[in-house]
Amino acid sequence: MADTSADTKDAPPEGSSGPADPKRTREQSSIGFPYLDLEDAISVAAGLLGNGGVPCEPDQLAAALKHPPTSGTFRMKIATARMFGLIETIQGKYHLTDLGFAITDAGRQKAARADAFLNIPLYRKVYEQFRNQQLPPRPVALERTFVGFGVAQKQADRARVAFDKSAQQAGYFDQGGRDRLIRPPVGSAAPSNGAAQVDAPQVDLPPPPPPPPPGKSGGGGGDYHPFIHGLLDTLPASGTLWTIEGRAAWLEAAASAFKLIYKGEGKISIAVTGDQKQNGGRQ
Repeated sequence: MADTSADTKDAPPEGSSGPADPKRTREQSSIGFPYLDLEDAISVAAGLLGNGGVPCEPDQLAAALKHPPTSGTFRMKIATARMFGLIETIQGKYHLTDLGFAITDAGRQKAARADAFLNIPLYRKVYEQFRNQQLPPRPVALERTFVGFGVAQKQADRARVAFDKSAQQAGYFDQGGRDRLIRPPVGSAAPSNGAAQVDAPQVDLPPPPPPPPPGKSGGGGGDYHPFIHGLLDTLPASGTLWTIEGRAAWLEAAASAFKLIYKGEGKISIAVTGDQKQNGGRQ
Protein backbone atom coordinates (compact mmCIF):
# COMPACT_ATOMS: atom_id res chain seq x y z
CA MET A 1 0.00 0.00 0.00
CA ALA A 2 1.19 3.48 -0.69
CA ASP A 3 2.90 5.47 2.01
CA THR A 4 0.43 7.89 3.58
CA SER A 5 2.86 10.77 3.82
CA ALA A 6 2.36 12.68 0.57
CA ASP A 7 2.61 16.10 2.17
CA THR A 8 3.42 18.05 -0.99
CA LYS A 9 2.84 17.99 -4.70
CA ASP A 10 5.93 15.78 -5.12
CA ALA A 11 4.28 12.84 -3.41
CA PRO A 12 6.31 9.62 -3.07
CA PRO A 13 5.54 6.83 -5.52
CA GLU A 14 3.24 4.17 -4.21
CA GLY A 15 4.98 1.80 -1.84
CA SER A 16 7.93 4.05 -1.04
CA SER A 17 8.86 7.30 0.67
CA GLY A 18 11.05 8.67 -2.12
CA PRO A 19 10.28 11.59 -4.41
CA ALA A 20 7.95 11.08 -7.33
CA ASP A 21 9.50 10.18 -10.68
CA PRO A 22 7.30 10.25 -13.79
CA LYS A 23 9.52 7.59 -15.37
CA ARG A 24 8.42 5.12 -12.69
CA THR A 25 4.69 5.58 -13.11
CA ARG A 26 4.46 2.37 -15.14
CA GLU A 27 6.13 0.31 -12.42
CA GLN A 28 5.07 1.08 -8.89
CA SER A 29 5.81 -0.91 -5.78
CA SER A 30 2.88 -2.68 -4.21
CA ILE A 31 4.47 -3.00 -0.76
CA GLY A 32 5.47 -0.13 1.52
CA PHE A 33 9.11 0.69 2.26
CA PRO A 34 11.17 3.86 2.87
CA TYR A 35 14.06 5.23 0.84
CA LEU A 36 15.69 6.55 4.01
CA ASP A 37 16.60 4.58 7.13
CA LEU A 38 15.50 4.35 10.75
CA GLU A 39 18.00 6.95 11.98
CA ASP A 40 16.53 9.47 9.55
CA ALA A 41 13.09 8.73 10.99
CA ILE A 42 14.41 9.11 14.54
CA SER A 43 15.90 12.50 13.65
CA VAL A 44 12.36 13.71 12.87
CA ALA A 45 11.06 12.45 16.22
CA ALA A 46 14.02 14.10 17.95
CA GLY A 47 13.22 17.36 16.15
CA LEU A 48 9.66 17.27 17.42
CA LEU A 49 10.83 16.46 20.93
CA GLY A 50 13.33 19.32 20.74
CA ASN A 51 10.42 21.65 20.01
CA GLY A 52 8.84 20.58 23.28
CA GLY A 53 7.15 17.42 22.04
CA VAL A 54 4.09 19.44 21.07
CA PRO A 55 2.39 19.37 17.63
CA CYS A 56 4.32 21.38 15.04
CA GLU A 57 3.46 23.11 11.80
CA PRO A 58 5.50 21.89 8.79
CA ASP A 59 7.64 25.04 8.73
CA GLN A 60 8.36 24.73 12.47
CA LEU A 61 9.53 21.14 12.15
CA ALA A 62 11.52 21.92 9.01
CA ALA A 63 13.36 24.66 10.90
CA ALA A 64 14.14 22.24 13.73
CA LEU A 65 15.56 19.77 11.20
CA LYS A 66 17.44 22.56 9.40
CA HIS A 67 15.77 21.87 6.06
CA PRO A 68 13.62 24.13 3.86
CA PRO A 69 9.99 23.02 4.29
CA THR A 70 9.67 22.48 0.53
CA SER A 71 12.86 20.44 0.11
CA GLY A 72 12.76 16.85 -1.06
CA THR A 73 14.94 15.79 1.87
CA PHE A 74 12.46 17.17 4.38
CA ARG A 75 9.53 15.48 2.64
CA MET A 76 11.33 12.14 2.51
CA LYS A 77 12.26 12.32 6.19
CA ILE A 78 8.66 13.06 7.12
CA ALA A 79 7.45 10.18 4.96
CA THR A 80 10.00 7.84 6.51
CA ALA A 81 9.16 8.84 10.09
CA ARG A 82 5.48 8.26 9.40
CA MET A 83 6.10 4.84 7.87
CA PHE A 84 8.12 3.75 10.92
CA GLY A 85 5.19 4.89 13.07
CA LEU A 86 7.02 7.68 14.90
CA ILE A 87 4.84 10.60 13.84
CA GLU A 88 1.34 11.24 12.56
CA THR A 89 -0.37 14.21 10.95
CA ILE A 90 -3.49 15.60 12.58
CA GLN A 91 -5.18 18.67 11.12
CA GLY A 92 -2.04 19.71 9.28
CA LYS A 93 0.32 19.42 12.27
CA TYR A 94 2.93 16.78 13.00
CA HIS A 95 2.50 14.88 16.27
CA LEU A 96 4.78 12.40 18.02
CA THR A 97 3.17 9.00 18.47
CA ASP A 98 3.65 6.90 21.59
CA LEU A 99 6.35 5.02 19.67
CA GLY A 100 7.96 8.33 18.70
CA PHE A 101 8.20 9.35 22.36
CA ALA A 102 9.56 5.92 23.27
CA ILE A 103 12.26 5.92 20.60
CA THR A 104 13.66 9.22 21.91
CA ASP A 105 13.69 7.90 25.50
CA ALA A 106 17.04 6.37 26.46
CA GLY A 107 15.31 3.80 28.65
CA ARG A 108 12.92 2.59 25.96
CA GLN A 109 14.69 3.27 22.69
CA LYS A 110 16.00 -0.27 22.06
CA ALA A 111 12.55 -1.81 22.28
CA ALA A 112 11.08 1.07 20.29
CA ARG A 113 13.61 0.60 17.50
CA ALA A 114 12.76 -3.10 17.31
CA ASP A 115 9.05 -2.29 17.12
CA ALA A 116 9.49 0.48 14.56
CA PHE A 117 11.46 -1.77 12.20
CA LEU A 118 8.51 -4.15 11.91
CA ASN A 119 6.15 -1.28 11.10
CA ILE A 120 7.56 -1.23 7.57
CA PRO A 121 5.51 -3.70 5.47
CA LEU A 122 8.52 -4.86 3.43
CA TYR A 123 10.71 -5.40 6.49
CA ARG A 124 7.96 -7.31 8.29
CA LYS A 125 7.47 -9.49 5.22
CA VAL A 126 11.19 -10.33 5.08
CA TYR A 127 11.30 -10.95 8.84
CA GLU A 128 8.34 -13.33 8.74
CA GLN A 129 9.47 -15.10 5.57
CA PHE A 130 13.04 -15.74 6.75
CA ARG A 131 12.59 -16.12 10.48
CA ASN A 132 15.13 -18.69 11.72
CA GLN A 133 16.55 -18.86 8.20
CA GLN A 134 19.43 -17.28 6.34
CA LEU A 135 18.66 -14.24 4.21
CA PRO A 136 19.26 -14.52 0.44
CA PRO A 137 22.77 -13.39 -0.62
CA ARG A 138 23.31 -9.70 -1.30
CA PRO A 139 22.82 -7.84 -3.47
CA VAL A 140 21.22 -9.71 -6.36
CA ALA A 141 19.31 -12.49 -4.59
CA LEU A 142 17.99 -10.27 -1.80
CA GLU A 143 16.87 -7.60 -4.25
CA ARG A 144 15.17 -10.27 -6.35
CA THR A 145 13.33 -11.38 -3.21
CA PHE A 146 12.23 -7.80 -2.61
CA VAL A 147 10.89 -7.61 -6.15
CA GLY A 148 8.96 -10.82 -5.51
CA PHE A 149 7.42 -9.19 -2.44
CA GLY A 150 6.20 -6.22 -4.47
CA VAL A 151 9.12 -3.78 -4.78
CA ALA A 152 9.46 -2.25 -8.23
CA GLN A 153 12.56 -3.49 -10.05
CA LYS A 154 14.07 0.00 -10.35
CA GLN A 155 13.59 0.63 -6.63
CA ALA A 156 15.05 -2.65 -5.37
CA ASP A 157 18.57 -1.34 -4.82
CA ARG A 158 17.45 1.66 -2.75
CA ALA A 159 15.04 -0.55 -0.82
CA ARG A 160 17.86 -2.97 0.04
CA VAL A 161 20.26 -0.24 1.18
CA ALA A 162 17.64 1.30 3.48
CA PHE A 163 16.67 -2.17 4.74
CA ASP A 164 20.25 -3.08 5.67
CA LYS A 165 20.85 0.21 7.46
CA SER A 166 17.55 0.07 9.32
CA ALA A 167 18.00 -3.55 10.39
CA GLN A 168 21.44 -2.70 11.78
CA GLN A 169 20.11 0.39 13.56
CA ALA A 170 17.19 -1.57 15.05
CA GLY A 171 19.47 -4.33 16.36
CA TYR A 172 18.25 -7.14 14.10
CA PHE A 173 21.81 -7.98 12.98
CA ASP A 174 23.33 -7.95 16.48
CA GLN A 175 22.99 -11.69 17.15
CA GLY A 176 23.03 -13.38 13.76
CA GLY A 177 25.07 -10.94 11.70
CA ARG A 178 23.85 -9.54 8.39
CA ASP A 179 22.78 -13.00 7.22
CA ARG A 180 19.83 -13.34 9.63
CA LEU A 181 17.12 -11.14 11.08
CA ILE A 182 16.82 -11.82 14.82
CA ARG A 183 14.70 -9.55 16.97
CA PRO A 184 16.78 -8.07 19.80
CA PRO A 185 16.09 -9.63 23.23
CA VAL A 186 14.04 -6.66 24.41
CA GLY A 187 10.37 -6.23 25.18
CA SER A 188 7.95 -4.08 23.27
CA ALA A 189 7.81 -0.32 23.67
CA ALA A 190 4.03 -0.51 23.29
CA PRO A 191 1.71 -0.37 26.31
CA SER A 192 1.34 -3.53 28.39
CA ASN A 193 -1.34 -4.90 26.11
CA GLY A 194 0.75 -4.13 23.02
CA ALA A 195 3.34 -6.89 23.44
CA ALA A 196 1.04 -9.38 21.78
CA GLN A 197 0.74 -7.03 18.81
CA VAL A 198 4.44 -7.15 17.89
CA ASP A 199 3.91 -9.93 15.37
CA ALA A 200 0.60 -8.58 14.04
CA PRO A 201 0.42 -6.80 10.66
CA GLN A 202 1.58 -3.21 11.10
CA VAL A 203 -0.35 -0.50 9.27
CA ASP A 204 -0.97 3.15 9.97
CA LEU A 205 -4.10 2.41 11.99
CA PRO A 206 -5.11 2.81 15.64
CA PRO A 207 -4.76 -0.29 17.85
CA PRO A 208 -7.66 -2.66 17.09
CA PRO A 209 -10.35 -3.19 19.74
CA PRO A 210 -10.89 -6.64 21.32
CA PRO A 211 -12.10 -9.31 18.86
CA PRO A 212 -15.84 -10.10 18.66
CA PRO A 213 -17.26 -12.79 20.95
CA PRO A 214 -16.71 -16.44 19.92
CA GLY A 215 -19.10 -17.71 17.31
CA LYS A 216 -19.32 -14.43 15.42
CA SER A 217 -17.57 -13.82 12.14
CA GLY A 218 -16.25 -10.75 10.39
CA GLY A 219 -19.02 -10.85 7.80
CA GLY A 220 -22.17 -8.74 7.85
CA GLY A 221 -23.94 -6.73 10.51
CA GLY A 222 -21.80 -5.20 13.21
CA ASP A 223 -19.28 -8.05 13.36
CA TYR A 224 -16.59 -6.26 11.38
CA HIS A 225 -12.86 -6.91 11.46
CA PRO A 226 -11.16 -5.08 14.38
CA PHE A 227 -9.29 -2.79 11.95
CA ILE A 228 -12.64 -1.61 10.55
CA HIS A 229 -13.85 -0.85 14.07
CA GLY A 230 -10.62 1.06 14.67
CA LEU A 231 -11.12 3.12 11.53
CA LEU A 232 -14.73 3.96 12.43
CA ASP A 233 -13.66 4.98 15.92
CA THR A 234 -11.27 7.59 14.46
CA LEU A 235 -13.93 9.35 12.37
CA PRO A 236 -14.57 12.89 13.65
CA ALA A 237 -18.07 13.75 14.82
CA SER A 238 -20.51 15.13 12.27
CA GLY A 239 -20.06 18.83 11.70
CA THR A 240 -16.41 18.79 12.83
CA LEU A 241 -13.86 20.74 10.76
CA TRP A 242 -11.74 18.03 9.13
CA THR A 243 -8.87 19.04 6.85
CA ILE A 244 -8.59 17.56 3.39
CA GLU A 245 -5.21 16.12 4.43
CA GLY A 246 -6.82 14.37 7.37
CA ARG A 247 -9.55 12.93 5.15
CA ALA A 248 -7.02 11.63 2.63
CA ALA A 249 -4.91 10.07 5.39
CA TRP A 250 -8.01 8.31 6.78
CA LEU A 251 -8.93 6.98 3.34
CA GLU A 252 -5.37 5.73 2.77
CA ALA A 253 -5.44 3.99 6.16
CA ALA A 254 -8.75 2.40 5.14
CA ALA A 255 -7.20 1.21 1.88
CA SER A 256 -4.34 -0.37 3.87
CA ALA A 257 -6.85 -2.20 6.06
CA PHE A 258 -8.88 -3.39 3.06
CA LYS A 259 -5.75 -4.84 1.48
CA LEU A 260 -5.02 -6.84 4.64
CA ILE A 261 -8.58 -7.99 5.22
CA TYR A 262 -10.09 -8.65 1.80
CA LYS A 263 -9.01 -10.63 -1.25
CA GLY A 264 -8.82 -9.17 -4.73
CA GLU A 265 -6.45 -7.63 -7.25
CA GLY A 266 -5.74 -3.99 -8.05
CA LYS A 267 -4.93 -1.00 -5.89
CA ILE A 268 -6.59 2.11 -4.51
CA SER A 269 -5.00 5.52 -5.02
CA ILE A 270 -6.01 8.60 -3.01
CA ALA A 271 -5.36 12.00 -4.56
CA VAL A 272 -6.06 15.49 -3.24
CA THR A 273 -6.46 18.40 -5.61
CA GLY A 274 -6.96 22.11 -5.09
CA ASP A 275 -5.04 24.92 -3.42
CA GLN A 276 -1.80 23.37 -2.16
CA LYS A 277 -1.36 25.86 0.63
CA GLN A 278 -4.86 25.38 1.87
CA ASN A 279 -4.53 21.60 1.77
CA GLY A 280 -1.04 21.35 3.18
CA GLY A 281 0.49 21.05 -0.29
CA ARG A 282 -0.83 17.55 -0.71
CA GLN A 283 -1.89 16.14 -4.06
